[in-house]
Amino acid sequence: MSEKFSSTYSIDYTQLRDLLETGQWKDADEETGKVMRTITNRVTAGWIREEDFAQFPCLELKTINDLWTKYSKGHFGFAVQSRIWESLEDDYLKFGDLVGWRVSYRWQLYSELQFSLDASVGHLPAAPFYKSDGAAIGWAATLTSKLEDCYADDF
Repeated sequence: MSEKFSSTYSIDYTQLRDLLETGQWKDADEETGKVMRTITNRVTAGWIREEDFAQFPCLELKTINDLWTKYSKGHFGFAVQSRIWESLEDDYLKFGDLVGWRVSYRWQLYSELQFSLDASVGHLPAAPFYKSDGAAIGWAATLTSKLEDCYADDF
């Protein structure tokens, strides 16, 4: 496939695309986290801070979101998560429940998430919202605001 990706950070999205195209959701999620930590210079830290989401470059965010949306046929992606977030009036507990990151009043560790199309709508990508130790950190509100800026006329 000769699909070209634009990147201001010289990121090659071919691996992410290939993983998504073949339904390797866990590997694709991990690759997404890796790419996003690389762009935000948070590889060593192992997690992305709220201010990193707020300043994340639109071109990169749109590329990642568009790949997830395309290959999951709208089941996964940041825009899907943002629409869910807004429909719940910014209630993080309800959001966690609905996307499956919180089950029976307990936040799931990364290792407990589902990496298949059987997962809840908006369940993935999840890696950018988790620390390297597997604990959830969130930032749905910041991501939604950033997506609105990046897709100004589409939201």
